Amino acid sequence: MLFRAVVTLATAALALANPLTARQNSNTNPQIEPILNNLAIVNRQTIANVDTMQANGTATDGTVGTQVQNLITLFSGAASDILAIPVSSGSTTQSPTDIQLSRVLGEAIQVTATGLSGLQAQATVPNFSAMISQLDPTVADTINALNTTLPGATGFVHLLMLDAQQFLVKEGAWPETLAALGF
Repeated sequence: MLFRAVVTLATAALALANPLTARQNSNTNPQIEPILNNLAIVNRQTIANVDTMQANGTATDGTVGTQVQNLITLFSGAASDILAIPVSSGSTTQSPTDIQLSRVLGEAIQVTATGLSGLQAQATVPNFSAMISQLDPTVADTINALNTTLPGATGFVHLLMLDAQQFLVKEGAWPETLAALGF
């Protein structure tokens, strides 16, 4: 009788443990990829709008402010969507790999940093620092969300940002993003 109870408990424990193991070892990179791809595409379009405004002299608090609000919404949504995905075991061989996902986020942050870097000196956008101080936490949240859902992924993002981080430092309003990147 004792043997039967022990076998039943052991079998039940194995049955319950297996789904947990499977979840802990699941590669959810394919779920992360479309979120980061959308972030990169929309971010690039938004920064192109800002660059056009700089080039044609229409960059003002109002015009740039609208684009920065779009970026805030974009990065906030990406962070939220990434955190809704189960933690990924990741992959170094199966596409999308950890490095591929990190590269997409790193390039999006590079585009943001370099694209906005020229606005600080423009007198027509006097509230630029205040805008960036609102954007900064959402970019940092996205970095932290990726690192939570794909542990260690932001190490490569840090490497990608070694040169571009100078733009974040120069603007002086990116403390949370710099911290999330390990600077």
